[in-house]
Amino acid sequence: MSLNALYNSLKQRLESGEWLAGQRMPSIRKLASTSDASYHDAVAAYARLVSEGLLSASPGRGYFVNSGASQAVSPREPECMSADPLFRLLQAGPHYTKLGGGWLPPAWRDTELLAKAIRRTARLEQSSLAEYGDISGYLPMRKQLCVHMKRLTRIDIRPSQVLSTLGATQGLDLVARLLIKPGDHVFVDEPGNGNLIRLIQLAGGHVVGVRRTQDGPDIVEMESYLAKHTVKAFFCNSTFHNPTGSNISPHNAFKVLRLAVEHEFFVVEDDVYGDFSPTVRQTFAELDNLDRVIYIGSFSKCLSASLRVGYIACSQELIEPLTRLKLLTCVAVPAFCERFVNTILADGTYARHMQNVQQRLISQQVQTQRSLLARGWKFDIAPQGGMFIWAYHPDITDLQPFMTKLEQHRILLMPGSAFSVTRDYQRFARINCTHFSEAVEAHFSV
Repeated sequence: MSLNALYNSLKQRLESGEWLAGQRMPSIRKLASTSDASYHDAVAAYARLVSEGLLSASPGRGYFVNSGASQAVSPREPECMSADPLFRLLQAGPHYTKLGGGWLPPAWRDTELLAKAIRRTARLEQSSLAEYGDISGYLPMRKQLCVHMKRLTRIDIRPSQVLSTLGATQGLDLVARLLIKPGDHVFVDEPGNGNLIRLIQLAGGHVVGVRRTQDGPDIVEMESYLAKHTVKAFFCNSTFHNPTGSNISPHNAFKVLRLAVEHEFFVVEDDVYGDFSPTVRQTFAELDNLDRVIYIGSFSKCLSASLRVGYIACSQELIEPLTRLKLLTCVAVPAFCERFVNTILADGTYARHMQNVQQRLISQQVQTQRSLLARGWKFDIAPQGGMFIWAYHPDITDLQPFMTKLEQHRILLMPGSAFSVTRDYQRFARINCTHFSEAVEAHFSV
């Protein structure tokens, strides 16, 4: 019997009540003999059960059943599943289709290609497995990031202008902590990243939504607000905006930067979806040369949600205070993760992986749009690529009953209200096309 089979058998027997609390388990030798397993596997199986709290080990005496071991753990939804829709998506099990999620499905990741890079990194960078990382970020990785940004965004920077972070969320949090004081007015895209809205509010900022249009933020709306108020910063997506999938146009980006200079506010460019673009993309940072723009990127969306490596690129004057804040909150990004990112950037693994993802995205985005349109769904803003579609159906005035119906089929959406500051998006939903399938499609007829 294999280790996994032995472990599963013992766990099932414990949970069924075959052994009572306090009862001594068979000795390791007896277990190995009666189960046709090796001595090593018997030891390992017991060790797993101890780590799960089902057994206790008593040196010289053996293994004993813990109280509660017979209470089988039945899968049930966490309490917060009934609250925040983002929690619902993050905590739902793999049996759910996370149609409203902000990440790629596991099947879209070339795990074998990435696993080879992980093994290669572990072989060449063994010391990084046990060390703190550099507070600023692994220097070779920061050099590779400069090359990466120059090639894909035309942003020309030095490694000293780059600070690594635990994903883009920490980057946004650090920038919000640095720039925003209680009561400061802060622009965000609307609809926009709900998590970002809460981060700004946590820093004490007064969040002001700026309507997102087909080619970027509504300039007239910004001008009208700036005529009466002082704004500290504008947090926005440039490429494949979350949740509409739109891009900024060069004309729009130039006007936003003109307002930023005139009214002295920062533009915090969240470009976490930018690498999904198969061509060189328009950024605020390219036009501004990181004078009033703070650029944030990440590899979590493209590679793995568990690989928390992001980065901030900004002026030299801002790097030092941001680094001090990072030191207070997390010290450093895990050294191995940074070396892994350096490896895949340097040897072309990341480029090959992304080329495959980009082509699949183009095809899947087109197919999903066609399917939704055929069933009467509409898009106020036509997605220009990426994962997201911001959709509504004319016959649905309130999305909640529709979402409840989908959830009965284990399909989770992200409601429009999660992306709102003040506007009413009750009819809208964010749909991630990479999770859309024929099985899901059947439930979108209204």
